[in-house]
Amino acid sequence: MNENPIWRKETLLFNRGLFLPLLISFTNLILLILFISNLYYISLNGLQTGEIRYSAFLQIYYFVAVGLFLLLLLLAPAITVSGLSMEEEQNMLELLLGTDLDSKSIIFGKLFSEISTLGTLAISSLPFLATVYIYSGIPNLYLFLYFLTYGISCLFLSALGIACSLLARNIAYASIFAYGFSFLLYGLFFYGIYSLQKTNYMIHGILFFLLFLLLLTFLCIVVSKKTMESRFQARNPLFTREEK
Repeated sequence: MNENPIWRKETLLFNRGLFLPLLISFTNLILLILFISNLYYISLNGLQTGEIRYSAFLQIYYFVAVGLFLLLLLLAPAITVSGLSMEEEQNMLELLLGTDLDSKSIIFGKLFSEISTLGTLAISSLPFLATVYIYSGIPNLYLFLYFLTYGISCLFLSALGIACSLLARNIAYASIFAYGFSFLLYGLFFYGIYSLQKTNYMIHGILFFLLFLLLLTFLCIVVSKKTMESRFQARNPLFTREEK
């Protein structure tokens, strides 16, 4: 399979720039602060009460896991929206549309690039998540659901950012719409998980939400593809090309 040129270009830019290393350093610094804060609270409570609750060490996992997910919601729209919006504002999108690349190749190239960036953040945080196994562990099912939710969320937020950047044509409006929709959606998700945490339907609710995210991801990709094709045909009414 031929390598996508958009993905190759974005990968080279990230490898040669400082954005990705700084992003990983910032993310892990926040997770380190959460990790040390939890250990300090446990030790301080032990000094005051003379009792150390080993179940409290499990909270480290929840603090780090929730912190990583919140960072994903804060960083993902900003990273993904800027992908096509900056090229639109710099009039670079017209050059891309004038090449031999079809709209599908451009969209999936951007999508794979954003997913690889967000996936790198998850891999870099594995040492913090693994510390929970020093004292005890969590069910493998919950660990699998967490990484599955994170992976599908990376896919959805990347597709949402691309769709917003193409529909809004302005990085400010695209960011507002992407942040607003993602915060509303995940706010309802966290509220639903909190309501179902003591019932037998929590896992079913998570799986239903993930299927809904996959449907929204497919919808965002279709909307992005149709929007890019319509914009290209509007600017070049006498030029037609077949999609590969």
